[in-house]
Amino acid sequence: MSESPDFQVLFSEEEAKLLDEQTIRERKISGTLLMGFAALSIFKTWEGVFRAAEKIIILCGSGNNGGDGYALAQFLRAEGLKVEIYSKQGNFSEETKYYKNLTEELKIPNFPLEKFKSDLVNPGEVLVDSLLGTGFKGPLSGEISDIIAKIQAAKERLKDSLLVLSIDAVSGYSPDEKIPFAADILAEIGSPKIKNVFYPLSKEKKSFHPIGFVRQEFQTSKYLLPRASREELVSKLARAKDSHKYKNGSAVFVGGSEGMSGAILSSALAFQELGGGISQILTPSATTLTKILKKDPSFMVSGLETSKKPTDYPFLKKASVVCVGPGLASSDFPHFSFSKETTLVFDAGALKYLDEKHLGPHTILTPHLGEWSVISGKKYPSVYSALEDASVWAKEKNCYLLLKGPVSILFSPKGISYFWEFQEPKLAVMGTGDLLVGILTFFLSRGEDMIESVRLSQSLMLYCAELCKGYPTASRIRKKVRTLLV
Repeated sequence: MSESPDFQVLFSEEEAKLLDEQTIRERKISGTLLMGFAALSIFKTWEGVFRAAEKIIILCGSGNNGGDGYALAQFLRAEGLKVEIYSKQGNFSEETKYYKNLTEELKIPNFPLEKFKSDLVNPGEVLVDSLLGTGFKGPLSGEISDIIAKIQAAKERLKDSLLVLSIDAVSGYSPDEKIPFAADILAEIGSPKIKNVFYPLSKEKKSFHPIGFVRQEFQTSKYLLPRASREELVSKLARAKDSHKYKNGSAVFVGGSEGMSGAILSSALAFQELGGGISQILTPSATTLTKILKKDPSFMVSGLETSKKPTDYPFLKKASVVCVGPGLASSDFPHFSFSKETTLVFDAGALKYLDEKHLGPHTILTPHLGEWSVISGKKYPSVYSALEDASVWAKEKNCYLLLKGPVSILFSPKGISYFWEFQEPKLAVMGTGDLLVGILTFFLSRGEDMIESVRLSQSLMLYCAELCKGYPTASRIRKKVRTLLV
């Protein structure tokens, strides 16, 4: 896969503003027209929600985000729906003035924003948040802070009987801060924005409204990883009729120190159950060795001694991928070199003890935020706050870095970042990290490149988690792989 794939691009707040300006300047499309496009698109996408509402209350800020709210209000009134507006005073842009004047001509009830109270909202109504755009940088204060607190109070009181729809951004939201209120729908306009990827809503509750921006021509280095379909996963797991064990993937798993046999077993079993051809487990623990053989005598397993050289483990040279770290204690880290042709996956216990000679374009690290903080020497409140440092680090070290979290990001040696936006609470359980590296090792051993291997691994994990009822263990998630192989 190319480092500039045909994936959906993502934009920072600054890039989104430039794209907006570029579209107006170069394509001669007025901001007023774009605002109308956005409002009409949101109305048509969520028409069923609006038509089912007893009333639609729109909270409008003084910026262009408020203009989107005014534009939506006039479409709703034109369709005979009951609408009220609460407006913040300020210096309005020409586009916002245009749509605000339209709402006045249509005699849509309009009240000062400070008059909005949480107890004015009733069950069965829709509350539209068009207060702040993604360009807002906190902290919240004054009138807007009070209004956002009232939105949250209304949502807490009415729960699912009140639907909150945010236009382009959830007002006041930052991935580094507490969520200001629980939006039910996020309708994003013009350009997909990084900040919105982190807001915890299912994909079905987020809508994107293009409105004519030529996004693919804008120079950016951030992309969304698309989810692989079930059919694509099945095709990737298939074995050729003339296949042999090395063609089906070869790997070595290093880990499973005393008391941590479950981690290495989870990784190795994922590899085997997906159809990996041949693998070896190197473990420093005699207990782990016994447990592995008891679990499945067909496993190729050997004791790991830190004093030994790589030549003492001949399969290390034959395997296409070596995965180091699942359940590995610091005292058991093997101090030997790997072939430059070998693809390396470093996870968990291996991350503290990386040698520069192991870092290169064939290496991928898979830390969660806490492990990344140890590597970087800095503490971060969220994955979002670590974006720039992680991107620079991966480029400087010339390796891949998969920073795991509710939203995971793959950073490439070329400075390109790939975002996995599908947040699944079922995967927030002990052992899924070990499961992920086993799946990742499988796809890499089958010849997929780093980007594609991460995309397929995340897609497979998500698919298996969705098949499980309740909140499953990592083992239950892994066993759902069999549904793809029948």
